[in-house]
Amino acid sequence: MKNRYVGLSVVLAVALLSAVTPAAAQYRWIDSTGRVNYGDAPPRDAKSISRMDGRPITDRSDSAGDMPFDLRKAMQTFPVTLYTALDCGPCESGRAWLRQRNVPFQEVVVDTDVDAEEMNRRVGTTSVPVMALGRTTHLGFRESAWSLALNAAGYPEKIVLPSTYKAPAPQPIFPAATTDRPASSAPPPKS
Repeated sequence: MKNRYVGLSVVLAVALLSAVTPAAAQYRWIDSTGRVNYGDAPPRDAKSISRMDGRPITDRSDSAGDMPFDLRKAMQTFPVTLYTALDCGPCESGRAWLRQRNVPFQEVVVDTDVDAEEMNRRVGTTSVPVMALGRTTHLGFRESAWSLALNAAGYPEKIVLPSTYKAPAPQPIFPAATTDRPASSAPPPKS
């Protein structure tokens, strides 16, 4: 009877361990040395990648998919948008600081009265630079304030971007070819 309980305990322990391992690991792959690995982020040079849950593998060309999990989570929850203007010293400082810290961000260039009106509608000011972190705006470039805000939003202090990451090009608020741009009634952005 005692041997039966020991045998049952061993079988139960093995079953529990085998159930936990696939739940923690989302992918199975073979590395360059031929060893089988399990984890949540297979490297680019991995061979024979398969999902543990049997679903098909999605396209891996998306650079955000290669981001570390904590950075991806911060980017989804609190995306960074930098509102700038042409010939703006503080804007250049803010842009350079975000790039130095490797923070993925979208830059929006405000260069007309209509753009300034739209920026005022979106973030409540026409002064630049403005870092929008999710729904929270940070007016003017102050490195310590921006750093605290990014840390609080979950952006890692030391970000290592994948080699495939390309920063998006600066965008105007309204595309230049838009025919339904509203008429201007606001002053141009202040730096």
